[in-house]
Amino acid sequence: MDGYRHAGGEALVISYDRFKFALTNLDGTQWRLFEVLANVFLSDEYSSLRPLASASGDDGMDAGLFRPEDDPQTVLQFSVRKDFANKVRETCERLKETQSDTNVLIYCSNQEIGAAANALRKKARQEYQIFLDVRDREWFLTQRNASAKVTAEAEEFCEKVADPQLFGDKTFEAQAQALTDLEAKAAFVHLGLQWADDTREKGLTKLCFEALVRSVLRDTTSESRIDRQEVRNRVARLLPAHHRPTLDAQVDAALARLAKVYIRHWQKLDEFCLTWDERVRLASRLAETNSLDEALKKALARSISITSEEMDLDLPKELEESLELARKILERILLERGEVFAEAVNRGQNSFVRFQDVEAVVYHEIATTKVPKGLEPRVLVSTVQSLLLDSSDEIRRYLRGLADTYTLFAFMRETPDVQSAVVKIFAEGDIWLDTSVVLPLLAETLVDPHARSHSYLLRAAVECGLRLFVTSGVIEEITTHIRRCLGFYRSVGRGTATGEPPFLLASYRLSGRDIGRFPNWLEHFAGSRRPEDDVADYLYEEHRIELRDLIAEADSADPDLRSAVSEIWHEAREERDHKRQLLGIPTMDPITRGKLVAHDVENYVGVVMRRTQRGERRSAFGYKSWWLTFDRQAFFMPAKLSERLGTRVPQSPAISPDFILHYLAVGPVRARLSRSTEESLPLMMNMTILDAVPRDLLELADDLRRELADLPPHVVSRKIRDTMDEARLLLGATANAGESGLTERVKQQLIAQARAR
Repeated sequence: MDGYRHAGGEALVISYDRFKFALTNLDGTQWRLFEVLANVFLSDEYSSLRPLASASGDDGMDAGLFRPEDDPQTVLQFSVRKDFANKVRETCERLKETQSDTNVLIYCSNQEIGAAANALRKKARQEYQIFLDVRDREWFLTQRNASAKVTAEAEEFCEKVADPQLFGDKTFEAQAQALTDLEAKAAFVHLGLQWADDTREKGLTKLCFEALVRSVLRDTTSESRIDRQEVRNRVARLLPAHHRPTLDAQVDAALARLAKVYIRHWQKLDEFCLTWDERVRLASRLAETNSLDEALKKALARSISITSEEMDLDLPKELEESLELARKILERILLERGEVFAEAVNRGQNSFVRFQDVEAVVYHEIATTKVPKGLEPRVLVSTVQSLLLDSSDEIRRYLRGLADTYTLFAFMRETPDVQSAVVKIFAEGDIWLDTSVVLPLLAETLVDPHARSHSYLLRAAVECGLRLFVTSGVIEEITTHIRRCLGFYRSVGRGTATGEPPFLLASYRLSGRDIGRFPNWLEHFAGSRRPEDDVADYLYEEHRIELRDLIAEADSADPDLRSAVSEIWHEAREERDHKRQLLGIPTMDPITRGKLVAHDVENYVGVVMRRTQRGERRSAFGYKSWWLTFDRQAFFMPAKLSERLGTRVPQSPAISPDFILHYLAVGPVRARLSRSTEESLPLMMNMTILDAVPRDLLELADDLRRELADLPPHVVSRKIRDTMDEARLLLGATANAGESGLTERVKQQLIAQARAR
C-alpha cells in the first residue's frame, strides 16, 4: 500500500465517521500520534515548525507547542486534553511569561470545542493580547481529504487509533443486545452491514453466508490468515443445528464469490484474509454504526428523562445501566418479532402470527434481570414504545435496519437456505382491506407525513406490485362512520351526546385542530349527496385502493361454511356488546350488527372461495388472495370452524399489517422497493389504534385548546398533538402500574409543559 490509493488505483478517501471515531477515542497517552497528524494537516500553511517544549513541559509548555520558523510571533499548540479551556488559559499565561512576543496562538485539539471557542477567543484577546485560532475536531474532519499527504496521514492515524478498537471485542459486545454470544454479535453486525450495502437483487442465502464469512475473517490480515476448514468450523459453531455438509457447501460458495474482490485467497495453503480495501471499508461502516449507536443512546436518554419528568419521578440513579436495559429490551422486541415471522414462514404456520406486546417483553425482562435503582417499569414501557412508534427519521432508519437484521438472523437459525424459505411467500397478491385498516388512513391525514405509518405501509405494498381492494360493504361502513361522527359532533354542541365519540371524531379532537372545522375536514373524504362514490374515489386517488366485491365468490361457498362463519362473528360481536354494556356504553342495534357480520363473512369467505376458484397455491403463505385486517377474530376462525364442522376447514385468508411489514422488508418483493420507501416503513403497527380513546385524553385535549387559545391556530395544533403523544404513553404506562387515568396534577403539568415547549 502506498498510503494514497486503493489497490484498484482510485484515490483513497477517508470516511467522516471513521476519522471522527479515531479523533474522539484517542487515548491521552497517544498524544504523539496527534502531534504528527496535526503537523501534516498544517504543513501547507506552516511548512517548517520548530518545537518550543519537550514532553516534560519545560517553561510550562507541553509537548505539542511549536513556532513557525518564518513567523516568530505565532505559536501552534497540539493538545489532546479534555479540559481545553484550562489548557488554553494556562498556555496563554506561560506564553506571556516566556514568549512575550507571541501575538497568535493556533490551538489544535481532537476535542469538540465548537461555539465554546468564542469565549476563549475573547478571553485570550482581552487578558493576554493574543489572537486565538482554534482548530478543533470538526476542523480536522473538514480537512481530512484536503490533499494526498493529509489523506495518507489520516489513514495511518485511523489504522493506529480507530481500527484496533473498531475490530476489537468491545465494539461487538456493545452491539446486538438481544444476543449473548460474542461471535453471534459479530455475525449480526456484519449481517446488518451486508443487508444495508448489498443489492436487493441478491438472494438472501448468498447475502447471509457472505456476511458470516466476512464476520469470521474480520480479524484477518495478510500476516494473519485463516484456512478454509477453520472458516467452516466457525460458521458451523454459529449455526449448530444445521446439516454440516450443507453449511460447508454454502461457506465454500461464499468464499469463491468474495475471493474475486473482497478477500484474498492463498490457494497453495488454502488460506484466506480480508483485503486491505475491505478492512478499510468495514472499519468505516463500523464507525458509522458507532455514530448511530450514540444517537440511539441519546434518544433513549432523552425519552427516559422526559417520561420521568412527566410522571413526576426522579431520573434513575443508575442512568447508564437504565439505558443499557432499555436498549436490550428494545432489541429483544425486534428479535422476538423476527423469530415469530421466520418460524411461521419456514414452518408454514398460517395461524395468527402473534407478536408480543411491548409491555409483555418489558415485564418479562424485568422479572429475569436486575433492574437499576430508581427505574420504574412504566418508564421503560413508555420509553421503548415512544422509540418504536414515534422516533426521528434517523433513529427509525437505524432501528428498521436492526429489525430486518434480526429477522434475517432468525431465518438463518431456522434454515441455512433462507432464500428457499422466503420464496414460499406470495410474490404477487390481491389484498382486500378491512374497515379496521382503512379508517386509520383517513385519520392519518391529521398528522405530519412522516408519522403516517398505515399510509406508508400500503404505499409500499402498491410499489411492490400488490393490488389493494375494498368491498362495497367496507365503503358503506366508512360512510356510516362519517355520518355517525357528524351526528355525535352536533349532539355535543347541543349537549345531548352520550357514549364514546366515534374514531375519526376522537382522532380529530386529539390532533389539536379547531373543532369547529371538523365537518369541513370530513368533506375531504365524502360529501352529502353521493358519499359512497366519494369515499371510493378518495381511496383510489390517494391510495390506489380499488372497489371490487366478493359477494359472488362468497355465495358459491358451502352453506354450512357460510353459516358457521356467520355464527362465529355474531358471537364475537355479541361478546363485544356485552363488554360495552358492562362499561355503560350503548350497544349496537341488531340491524347494524347484522350488516357488519355480513360484510365480514363476505370478505372472509369470499377470499377463501376466490383462492379455490383460481386454483391458487395451497401453502400457508403461497396464496395470492388475502384479507388484511386488525380483527384478531379472523385469525382464530379455523380453530373455531373445526370445532363446529368437524371436517377439514380452509386456512384463514387473514393477514395482519405487522406480517405485511416483515413481508415487505425481507420477502420476495423486497427488490421492488426503493431505498427511500424501505427506510420509511414503520417499525411496528399500532394494533390498538381503533380502541376507544380514553376520556382523559379527550378532556386533556379540550383543556389544552382552552389554555392555549391566545396562540396562533397552527401553534395550538402542534402543542396539543405533541402533548397528546406524551399523554398516550403516560396513560398506557400508568394503567400497567395499576393506576387509573391521568391525575389532575399530571394534567396540569402537561398543560404547563405544552405552553412552555
